[in-house]
Amino acid sequence: MGIRNTFFVTFLTTFLVLILAASGFYYFSFQRSLDQYLDERQQAQVERLAEHLAVAYAQNGGWAFLVQNPRLLSRLYWLAGERDRETSPDEIGKKKAKEHDHHQPLGLLGPNKRPLLGPPAPRNLSKEVPIHVNGQLVGWLTYPDQEAIRDKLDRRFQARQLRFAGWMALVGLGLSLLVSWLLARHLVGPISALTRHTRRLREGDYESRLKSRRRDELGELIRHVDSLGQRLDQGRRARQRWFSDIAHELRTPLSVLQGELEALVDGIRPTTPESITALEGEVRQLTHLVNDLHDLALADAGNLRYHFTTLDLDALCEDALDAVRPILARRRVAVHTELAAAHLQGDPVRLRQLLDNLLQNSLKYTDPDGELRLTLDSEPGTGESTYWRLTLDDSAPGVPDDALPRLFDHLFRVESSRNRETGGAGLGLAICQRIVEAHGGTITADHSSLGGLRVTVRLPRGD
Repeated sequence: MGIRNTFFVTFLTTFLVLILAASGFYYFSFQRSLDQYLDERQQAQVERLAEHLAVAYAQNGGWAFLVQNPRLLSRLYWLAGERDRETSPDEIGKKKAKEHDHHQPLGLLGPNKRPLLGPPAPRNLSKEVPIHVNGQLVGWLTYPDQEAIRDKLDRRFQARQLRFAGWMALVGLGLSLLVSWLLARHLVGPISALTRHTRRLREGDYESRLKSRRRDELGELIRHVDSLGQRLDQGRRARQRWFSDIAHELRTPLSVLQGELEALVDGIRPTTPESITALEGEVRQLTHLVNDLHDLALADAGNLRYHFTTLDLDALCEDALDAVRPILARRRVAVHTELAAAHLQGDPVRLRQLLDNLLQNSLKYTDPDGELRLTLDSEPGTGESTYWRLTLDDSAPGVPDDALPRLFDHLFRVESSRNRETGGAGLGLAICQRIVEAHGGTITADHSSLGGLRVTVRLPRGD
C-alpha cells in the first residue's frame, strides 16, 4: 500500500474513532441529563400537586371529593405546573387523565399509607411525597420514577436520538472521507513532487527547481533538495570549467614546445645551447603544472599522504625564506620577519610546500621595490585550544574585493594586475588550502595593510 493510501486510511480511522466516541458520549450524556431533568421536573410538579391537594383537603374536609372524582387529580396535576397555552384546561384534564392512565399513574395514600386512589406502585420503583395540613400528616402522594414509566413515547424519543446520532455519524463519515483525502493529498503531493524532482536530478537535470512556499518540514526538505540541485549544478559547471582550464593551461606550454621543435626541425632556428635551455624551461613549467594538478587531485580525493611528526614551524619558515632571499634581493623586496618559537605536529614536507607556495605567490604578485612581512605568533582559540597564526603580508598590487573569496579555487587568477604573465596556473593557493585543512587548520585571504594581499594560516598547536 502506497504512502498516500496509508495516510488516507490512518486519518480516516482516526476521525471515525473520534466521531464514534463523540457521538456515543453525546448520546449517553444527553440521555442521562434528560432523565435527571425529567426526574427533577416531575418531583417538583408532584410537590406542588401535594400543596394543591393540601389546600383542597382543608377546603373539603377530607379526601371524599377526590375519591368521587378521580379525574380531578389530573386537573390538579395540570394546575401544579404542566400547562399548554394552546389547549383548554378541560382538554388538558382529559388528555392528562388519559396519559396518566398509561404514562404517569399517580397514587394517593392515607396517613397510614393505605391506598385511597390510583393503582399501587411497586415500592422499589415508586416515590412518596407527604401531604400536610396545618402541620398534620393527612396522606401520601405516590408516583413512579422514570424507570418505571418508560413507554412508547420514551422509546420513540430514544429512537429519534439514535437516528440523530446516526446521521451525525454519517455526516462525520463523509467529512472524514473528504478531510482524510485532502490531508493525504496535501502531505503526499510534495513527496511525489520530490520523487519526480530527484529522478530528474539522477538523470542529470540540475537546473529544475521546486520552489515550494510551504513553511513546514516538507517545505524545508524541498528547499534542501533545491539547494542540493543548485550545488550539483555548480559542481557540474565547475567540473566543466576545470577541464576547460586544465586543457588551456596544458595547451600553452605544449604549443610553445611544438613551435620551438618545428623551428629546430625546419632549420629556422639553429640547435644551440640557448634553444635547448628554452625548451628545458618549457618542459620544467609543464612538469610543474602536471605535478600540481596531480597533488591537487590527490588532495581532493583524500589520498595525499601525510607523515606527521613534531617539528619547529619557525625553523621551517626560516628555511623557506632562505630559499627565496636571492630572488627577493634581485627584485629589491624588503623582508620583515617576526617569528615566535612554534612547535606542532605536522608533515614537514607538506608544510614546506605550503610555505613555498605562499612565498612564490607573493613573489609573483609583488612589484619590485616592494615589501614582504612574515609573522608567526600564538592565537587563543575556543575553549582550551590555541593556534599558531602564520601571517604573510605583501605590498601592491592588491586584490579586488570580489576576488578574495575565490583565491583558493582551482585555476583561479585575478585578471587585473595579478595576471597570467606574472602569475602561475592558479593552483598554488588551492593546494595550500588542502594542506592546511589536512592539518586541522584554516587559511583565509584579506587585504594587507602594506597595500597587497594578506594570507593568514591557523594551525592547531597540539601541545
